[in-house]
Amino acid sequence: MGQKLHNRIETWKKLLLDFGKRNRLINFKDGKRSNVHIVSPSYESIFEKIAVKESPIVFPYSKKVFIDDDGNEIHETVIEGDVKTNKTVSELQKTLKVLRYRANTSIEEQGINILFLAFGMLKWHENDGSTETFLSPIILVPVKLIIESITSPYKLVPHEDEIVINPTLLYKLENDFGIILPEFDGTQDSISDYFDKCQKIVENKGWTIERDVNLSNLSFLKINMYKDLERNEERLCINPIVSAIAGEGEPITLDEDISNYDHDKKERPIDVFQVVDADSSQQDAILLSKKGVSFVLQGPPGTGKSQTITNIIS
Repeated sequence: MGQKLHNRIETWKKLLLDFGKRNRLINFKDGKRSNVHIVSPSYESIFEKIAVKESPIVFPYSKKVFIDDDGNEIHETVIEGDVKTNKTVSELQKTLKVLRYRANTSIEEQGINILFLAFGMLKWHENDGSTETFLSPIILVPVKLIIESITSPYKLVPHEDEIVINPTLLYKLENDFGIILPEFDGTQDSISDYFDKCQKIVENKGWTIERDVNLSNLSFLKINMYKDLERNEERLCINPIVSAIAGEGEPITLDEDISNYDHDKKERPIDVFQVVDADSSQQDAILLSKKGVSFVLQGPPGTGKSQTITNIIS
């Protein structure tokens, strides 16, 4: 493995990590529409209900809503639900609506769930002399918000993704402080015991574990890309395309007979199995695919990318 390619991959990995103060996985902030802090019941009870028993959690809601002369919502006949939060019923409904919309948009556009119940916060500082403290979520339980109708309550149900320890925090602690948090199995380990273990690990630095629960949208997509680079580094280093991109390997060039291929003279119609029409540039892309050449198919809308892929498949 060339040292230049190894260094380039390390640079790519570092660029994917976001340890800045704007990253809520490192510096969590309780925003007006970005978070719901659950006050009761206890974090153990909530974890048991949502993560172990996989039962829905019903939020407080109002069956009767009136609009006063100033346009404000007046909620009457409040149904308590399963939890109490730090918001009024009116504010809670607005925040849950925003959280649900953002989470659904992420799933629709990227196929990634970003809605989590965050259990526990690590309260820490960067060095012994620092007066600035940070809060970082620890255990992230993937969830989704559902609502049957505008008069129904919001319900929180488990998402199919795995429970994880905040991956950005794990890398931050190990890389900057040499601290490795223990693994956590939500089906076997007690969440209270886990926080006790974490507290013993960090207490010599004067850090603390705050045992609370927050519902928020949190994204760590780039961490997954980081792990892909880390797991597949050896495979990347022997890949000719990656080597060429990194400037370590030989430039990738097309054989002369492919780059100047005469489709009309060298292809018989009886040997062409295309199901939709294709122009000359699309024919080139189909040829490259048939020859096993790696390439990027690009072009503005309406230039036939989907049709070309259809022909390649056929």
